[in-house]
Amino acid sequence: MYPGGTHGFLYAPTFAVLFSPLNSLRPEILGEILWRAFGFGLFALGLWRLADVSSRQHGRMETSDPTFLWIVLLAVPASLASLNNGQTNLPLSASLVLTALALRDQKWNLSGLLLSLSVVLKPIALAPWMLAFAVIPAMRSPLIVGIPILGLVGFLHYSPSYAWGEWTEFFHKLVASYTPQNLRVSDLFGAIGKTGVSVPPMLEKGVRAGACLAALAYVWQSSRRQGIAGASWALWVSTALVFTVFNPRVETNSYVLISPLLAYAAVSYWREVNGGKWKGVILGTACIGLMCDGMGLWIYKATDVWFKPLIVLLISPLLFRMPQEWKAGSGNS
Repeated sequence: MYPGGTHGFLYAPTFAVLFSPLNSLRPEILGEILWRAFGFGLFALGLWRLADVSSRQHGRMETSDPTFLWIVLLAVPASLASLNNGQTNLPLSASLVLTALALRDQKWNLSGLLLSLSVVLKPIALAPWMLAFAVIPAMRSPLIVGIPILGLVGFLHYSPSYAWGEWTEFFHKLVASYTPQNLRVSDLFGAIGKTGVSVPPMLEKGVRAGACLAALAYVWQSSRRQGIAGASWALWVSTALVFTVFNPRVETNSYVLISPLLAYAAVSYWREVNGGKWKGVILGTACIGLMCDGMGLWIYKATDVWFKPLIVLLISPLLFRMPQEWKAGSGNS
């Protein structure tokens, strides 16, 4: 599964095992359709749960409340490219949403399962896994149990030596893929590169490392000051930013990883912040901007690589405010 170079199959052997039932379906297109249906269904569930948090009144969600519609209209445009290509970014985005909600509601085992499955979907999900492990003591046991179990799934092969060899190749591939070749990286440094400025590799890696340390400090401080509600919100925000503007392999399609957060934050500004509707409008406009690669060939070429990270960097200060409804419902859902 792991030939040479920095491209190819970049997932853990566990992913290959779990995907095998879909891969074995015939005609082959049936498995492709079911995989996309799974990803988009999980994404829809995440958006529904966000709307439920925002709209819950008197213990139930009002059917006449348009919150779900607004979140769908804002979050889905950025998901269409990943849906079309069948990328793991779509279920990973949903898993990140559901993890934040489970942490907020102090469902430790569910949170551990979702974070462990996220690592299977994409190795970069080790970032929120480590953040949760470092900051939230109640998460450590579920996380420690979850990863070995999923690792053992990657050994479900009649030849244990072959499975071991694939795991070894996977880790070699993972290290090599950190510096990809001939990849249009749509992160902070990809945007800078479009201007013709070349950033030294050591400085680039130092900035990425600094961003990850800043994420750790942000989640830790939020946990101390605002409890589990603050920690869950900070983990969602910091992970979404690390997954996009500080990710050395991020593509333009990958910004579905942050679109649910932007959509939910936009709706929260509209609903609960006096004089903050303009901030909601900015975030809503940013959501539409994340669909730029689907707005026609000339817009795609004009915005390729640089536009999406610029959008996220500019609006990122609006994401750090934790909505009151997020804190108010913590532990009660």
